Amino acid sequence: MAYTIKQAFKDAWKYQWEPQSGNRTTRIYALEAVNYFGPNTPVEDIDAGRFMDYRFYLEQEKDNLPATINNKTSKLKVFQEMAIVHGRVKNLPLFPRNLPLRNKKNIIWEQNEIDLCTEYLRRINRKDAARQLIFLCEMGCRPIEMRRQTKADYNLKKGLVTFFKENNDNKTGNRTLPLTPKAAVAAAEQILSMKRPEDDENEFSLDQWTEKVWPLSDSELHHVVRRALEACSIPKSFIIKATRHTCGTALGRKGCTELEIANWLGHSSPQSCRRYVHMDGKVHTNAYNALVGV
Repeated sequence: MAYTIKQAFKDAWKYQWEPQSGNRTTRIYALEAVNYFGPNTPVEDIDAGRFMDYRFYLEQEKDNLPATINNKTSKLKVFQEMAIVHGRVKNLPLFPRNLPLRNKKNIIWEQNEIDLCTEYLRRINRKDAARQLIFLCEMGCRPIEMRRQTKADYNLKKGLVTFFKENNDNKTGNRTLPLTPKAAVAAAEQILSMKRPEDDENEFSLDQWTEKVWPLSDSELHHVVRRALEACSIPKSFIIKATRHTCGTALGRKGCTELEIANWLGHSSPQSCRRYVHMDGKVHTNAYNALVGV
């Protein structure tokens, strides 16, 4: 009887991953591979060609960065190890090496690139994509946080927006931020575009306030923005996470501390924002001034 990827996952979880701390992401990534190939697929049938197809899917369809792709595909290598350890197979195909990690500078948007893309998107009547791109770059929120948002999460009069990191009842992950001027305009235009004639009559309707603000999925936005990049001759591949890095970099260039950047982006640890702090050429100025008594 063939040793399936489903059985490999169960064995890997029992003997390798479950005893480890912080295994939640590992489980999610491993199950993603199981669902992609199908639970009843024999492990030995996943050869280098199918491995490359999966890697291409993660890059093009899921818009994952090389580090994430390497992490996800490593689960297939563990499945192979389980098959060998349990004596179910003797020979297994070799997989390609990991992808080289991409330089972070290549996935940061400059302001002129954002302006060119959004101007093109407006010209082709994709104002929804232009607004969504501006909002992501300005606020630095996670795409999934944006997709969750309803009208009730916005207070345009006060210029505030609330992001829910995981679930609406997870208060520790929530954060309310002031909208930047460009983000405020984008959000106001988006909400106004959703308005229907009957909304004035049903001003207090719950359905109106629980309606999703940003309708485009990651794949839709990915497709439209890539088209804009090609049309504007910008030699850069669009990665949705780059909008978050763009915001973090802008904060770092302005001299914000790790804690300040972490609080804005919604990171639980300031250490994850250390790379942004070094974007500021004057990052050591305060320390130097303190030492020389300025």
